[in-house]
Amino acid sequence: MTATKTAPEWTVEELAELADLQARNDALPEDAPRGLLSVRLSILTEDTTSPARQELDLRRHAIREGVRVVGVARDLGVSATKKAPWERKELGDWLNNRIPEFDLILFWKLDRFIRRISDLHEVIKWCKKFGKNLISLNDTLDLSSPAAQAMVTFIAAVAEIETANTKTRVSSHWEYTKHQDQWRIGKPSYGYKTARVGGKLRLVQEPKQARAVRYMYHAAMRGVPANRISKVLDRAKVPTYSDRKWNNRQVLRILRNPAVKGIRTEGGVKATTYKSTPVLDKQGQEIRVTDEPILTSEEFEGVQAALATRAKNRRHHEKNRRPTRFLGVMKHRCGRNVNETNSYKTLSAGEVKEYRYLRCPECRKPGFVTLDPEHVYSALAQAVFEALGDFEVIRREYARGEENRRERKRLEESIASYMSGLEPGGKFDKVGFIREKAESTLAALMNDLTKIDPDSTKDRWIYESTGVTYRQHWETGGVEAMEKDLLSSGITFELGRQDDGELLGKLIIPHDIKKRLIRMDSTWS
Repeated sequence: MTATKTAPEWTVEELAELADLQARNDALPEDAPRGLLSVRLSILTEDTTSPARQELDLRRHAIREGVRVVGVARDLGVSATKKAPWERKELGDWLNNRIPEFDLILFWKLDRFIRRISDLHEVIKWCKKFGKNLISLNDTLDLSSPAAQAMVTFIAAVAEIETANTKTRVSSHWEYTKHQDQWRIGKPSYGYKTARVGGKLRLVQEPKQARAVRYMYHAAMRGVPANRISKVLDRAKVPTYSDRKWNNRQVLRILRNPAVKGIRTEGGVKATTYKSTPVLDKQGQEIRVTDEPILTSEEFEGVQAALATRAKNRRHHEKNRRPTRFLGVMKHRCGRNVNETNSYKTLSAGEVKEYRYLRCPECRKPGFVTLDPEHVYSALAQAVFEALGDFEVIRREYARGEENRRERKRLEESIASYMSGLEPGGKFDKVGFIREKAESTLAALMNDLTKIDPDSTKDRWIYESTGVTYRQHWETGGVEAMEKDLLSSGITFELGRQDDGELLGKLIIPHDIKKRLIRMDSTWS
């Protein structure tokens, strides 16, 4: 198996060549084709091409072809199978927001840029719409004709087949290894690590993680809520697998995972709500991959019963549960989101009463809790209507300058021809009708040229009013439309309390709110 290593820094020699290529790039004329370099790599191995080499190869090619590099989109650690080009952090910003700034996209190889045929068809449609081209250093690409596009699709199909074959090989390897009592593939569950035991690769306890799991077990058996367990782990600075903060879902996932018993499991992906199931051998027995389980089978069953009892005691009324409105907009002074929480109490007459309130889930002693969420929602909406309701809804559209560029070039060439012809000895240097006609034609051409706005010859964004105010837009679209606009524009509603305990809400609007509110429709299906 190929060893994986961390992406290296640029070497001194590579940096020197990069500086030379950038200097040569800066010397290219302003009207040279503008190129965007796309550099992508999911995992750097000894057999893959480093980002530094990809970029240098692309810059050399651009210099040879007279293409002026205007930017580099570096997306490292990104899978082309999982992330389409327009979904990647750096390349996506160029493809969605900086379209007028480049004419073509250069990449090292097609499978560095794209791997799914459906994504390729989307990119080809996008290139047609915006007048862009694709250049691959190691593939022959051309989007000028249907036949050429078919060849590009064929190359992408080969890359997709290669990806499918890789998945098949991995699946086949898993089917072979999952019935063995040694560890050959995959990441051990939390609390374990791999080590050689009796000549076999087995699981052994990772001391710090194993202690954390034992704490989770004992706390859960005492009835401590998972949320409180996660707080204790955070205060103790116990690392998670992802180096993020602990939460109740992580705690419950670890305690409910049969792998904590040191047995082979499968499943546990997001599509199946992280529920893992034991792998059984031909005799129907669980396959043990460690000699030192963190929890015994009896302890595991006991904690499942304790978790189930606590879940049963919590009354859920799914049909009455509501998502928090303006989630991500409403903030506590501490900076955390404010969530709506529902609780239920059975009255003496047997009636179940619902209590709704807003709270900051992070703040404790003193915490932030307020009743009557509808009052807060109404105050937020009213503040937004007063501050932004009279703003016009502006829509962004893409305008190509190709037609005006051709017309300007035609006029300039015609004007140059007539001016040359009117010079002494020229073809229009005649007395009478010919000269007068040439002069009048020249004047008309020059007048037409002055009518062409220089900006209209460029590919650019244009901003047009829709004739609708945001008040009208939100009254038609409802709360959902307002939530979407507030979230996308970075507007927040900060909640807190004054010294006398009175609830205080403050609408915080970015200084460039008019720019942020511009409606930008997606260019992708």
